[in-house]
Amino acid sequence: MVRAPSTNGSRFELFNLDLDPAFVLIKRSGAKVVGVQVPDGLKRMATKLARAIEEETGAEVIVSGDPCYGACDVDLDLCRASDLVIHIGHSEMLEGGPLTDKVVYVEARMRADVREAVERAAELLTTRKVGVVTTVQHVHRMEDIVGVLEKKGVEAVVRSGGERARYPGQVLGCNFEAARNMYVEEYLFVGTGQFHPLGVALATKKRVVAADPVTGDVSVVDALPMLKRRYGAIARAGDASQIAVLVSKKPGQQRMDLAREMVNLGREHGKKMLLVYLDRAEPDALVNLGVDAAVCTACPRIALDDQAKYQIPVLTPPEFEVLLGERKGDYLLDEIE
Repeated sequence: MVRAPSTNGSRFELFNLDLDPAFVLIKRSGAKVVGVQVPDGLKRMATKLARAIEEETGAEVIVSGDPCYGACDVDLDLCRASDLVIHIGHSEMLEGGPLTDKVVYVEARMRADVREAVERAAELLTTRKVGVVTTVQHVHRMEDIVGVLEKKGVEAVVRSGGERARYPGQVLGCNFEAARNMYVEEYLFVGTGQFHPLGVALATKKRVVAADPVTGDVSVVDALPMLKRRYGAIARAGDASQIAVLVSKKPGQQRMDLAREMVNLGREHGKKMLLVYLDRAEPDALVNLGVDAAVCTACPRIALDDQAKYQIPVLTPPEFEVLLGERKGDYLLDEIE
């Protein structure tokens, strides 16, 4: 097993990576050129990973210098330049895709013990039956999570994450299937960051308690600030007459049919619509298009998590429908199914 770099005081100490299955596949396939794709948070591991692959297999290694945001964010150019691509940090999506025969996923599992954080979070729960969700970094601790809750007298419900998530209870930044259709009034999210528990709250409209096993922090998720920001973005797009609809080239994010629906819908409402096919939705690219707003059919986090980066409002497809008066009622979270 190849572990994350042991840098004192570094967050990289938190992860375990097992490259052995990738080594076997590289040797068996006879790959001479191996691409390595690493998310930004683990980029500094790239040198050690490349060296380990080269020493073990004899293959030439090319490391992608571009950002990587998820299992769907496959570097297509790297795939064309390599015989095989090792994609670090994310779990393979079960639905597959046109490049799955060339991409090998090596998950990054956090070493953090979840039990103390879950014990603290249990004190914030208000019901005796809760839905439990997490990310791939902690999904191997699901048995510990359920065990702690049971000792606290809480029944834990864990369900499949659908066709995009590999493990029961796993949620993605673009899909919260594992948190829906449960007969519960409350959820426990175990993991780091704010986006995923916010997504669970928005997707289910239920109370969510978040437990961070790294910091030990526990909290009740408040989705209201996010909703205010999103409705603010919709309001700012109200006067937009020229609107770009963004379509991703990434195989796991590409929703061309949905993009065309958005273009047609906008034109029906008198908007000047522009269909834009791009690899990354960078701020400068949108400014250079000369549009007043954009509708993003790629990763939902581009609009929800990165809005502050853009000079124009960037909406999700459901938000665009709200803008045009085609959608009423509660806020609908955009998800890729």
